[in-house]
Amino acid sequence: MKAFMIQIRIAIVTNNTEIYQLIYESNLDTKLEQILIGLMKDNPSPKIETVIRKFLLYVQHSTENFWTIYYNAKTYQEKLDCYYQFSKNQCLATEVLIRDLDSLSSEEEIKENLNSIMKEGFTF
Repeated sequence: MKAFMIQIRIAIVTNNTEIYQLIYESNLDTKLEQILIGLMKDNPSPKIETVIRKFLLYVQHSTENFWTIYYNAKTYQEKLDCYYQFSKNQCLATEVLIRDLDSLSSEEEIKENLNSIMKEGFTF
């Protein structure tokens, strides 16, 4: 059943599905979800959507990888290590998203808000 669900989610991301639905289905932190939706509403360009889709695909793979490793972990220490790595991967994905948005953006407003996106999205 789990492998079946993974295949369906991959198909959803690769099809031309509504970006808002993809954001919702990614089960992101509520703050990050709001930021991505706000970004799409404020700047609905195809380039921004492509960057967000890339981010969501990375998050999806990271989540699938987490559950695979988590279910194979034999101790709570291994499960905590797995979660720690997952959290680091989420931060890395957010950093790449910020970098990609920064390279696309010529608008000063988005550039000024990129640091706040990182702070609001994933903080430790």
